[in-house]
Amino acid sequence: MATKPLKVLFLSQRFLFPMDTGGKIRTGNILAKLKDMVSLTVISNMESPKDDSYLSRMPELCERFIPVPWKETPRYTLKFYLKIAGQSFSRYPIPVLNDFSPQLERAVLAELAGEKYDLAICDFLQSTLNFRRVSDIPTLLFQHNVEATISRRHLEQAKDPVSRIFWGLQYRKMFRHEKSMCRRFHGIIAVSEKDRERMEEWYGAKNVYEIPTGVDTEYYQPLNHAPEKKQLVFTGSMDWLPNEDAMVYFLEKIFPRVKQEEPETSLVIVGRRPTPRLLKLIEGRTDVTITGWVEDTRPYIAESAVYIVPIRIGGGTRMKIYEALAMGKAMVSTTVGAEGLPLAQGEQIFFADDENVFAGRVVSLLRDPALRRIMGETARKYVYEHFRWEKVAEVFSDICYKVAGRQGGASGAAPGRGTASSQTAGKR
Repeated sequence: MATKPLKVLFLSQRFLFPMDTGGKIRTGNILAKLKDMVSLTVISNMESPKDDSYLSRMPELCERFIPVPWKETPRYTLKFYLKIAGQSFSRYPIPVLNDFSPQLERAVLAELAGEKYDLAICDFLQSTLNFRRVSDIPTLLFQHNVEATISRRHLEQAKDPVSRIFWGLQYRKMFRHEKSMCRRFHGIIAVSEKDRERMEEWYGAKNVYEIPTGVDTEYYQPLNHAPEKKQLVFTGSMDWLPNEDAMVYFLEKIFPRVKQEEPETSLVIVGRRPTPRLLKLIEGRTDVTITGWVEDTRPYIAESAVYIVPIRIGGGTRMKIYEALAMGKAMVSTTVGAEGLPLAQGEQIFFADDENVFAGRVVSLLRDPALRRIMGETARKYVYEHFRWEKVAEVFSDICYKVAGRQGGASGAAPGRGTASSQTAGKR
């Protein structure tokens, strides 16, 4: 008699289409493979009419989808800032409060009361208030970042007293909440070895499992028909503060040094919702373009000579790096930007944390097409061999079965923490 597949309820606070953020790309690609390994129901907020056209695509990710009506507060409006001001007095960090929805919490509890599930998964720490009353079922928290790391790095970069006070409070609240959740859930999934070690060391978390970062190597591959320009490219959601900080830092500290050596160099920033601060910074410039949201980032990556990742604030791993490497792009990144990814200096990537060194690496790549080609080919081969989504989903499946206390999973028998299936895959 065939064993019934694991029945899983997966909470995603954000509707997963379009896949235009790193988190949605990672979650969406894993679910697309995982749905063939478990019986998968996804529940998430859905905003009409914005999300309606994507509803027909949800069967790509799950067997059953439960939408919960939701309306996001528009950013950079008076209502948005008043909401943030009010949230500052809560014991919870602002990102966690932003992702809490009473309607979503009720929908999760109603579904668990009406259906028999083997496992409930919460996507992102920010969504955990929606799980606060979930009980009597094994639970798994999918941690795309160690969120306290991001808050701490914001604090380290804060310049004025008000910002330091704000980020100091947010860091302490985030640390406390993250520690509580890491001890409350039956299992935690980290996206890098470094994140796993931090959660074990900082929070005393016991059941932390590690998955590698993946990439769709068929979708992201070199586009040979696109001639390279003397152009730099950065991709990412520009309403995410670490990305905004990266571009402000690059434009103010690094790009002028590049332009001094290579005056014809241009920069294209590809990503949704650029902030007023960033738009003001490039006002009147002809050598910097911000696209806003685009359907497909690949043409912009393909036509650029160098992919840059000047991120100073962050945690987890960056999807954008593997996407660009899969396209055979030469890359310069800070160590924080590529943190958690097993990449070698001078082979698949150049690391640079000093502003002058970063600019120098960029200039050397702009001037040396042969070096760009060699690095790009090496990077593409490495990513293709080790980081396809099929492999990531298999590890994820094994962890689901393990936390649920069931035999099965992609490997046939769920691994324990520290075994080859759950740990080594993230270190290749």
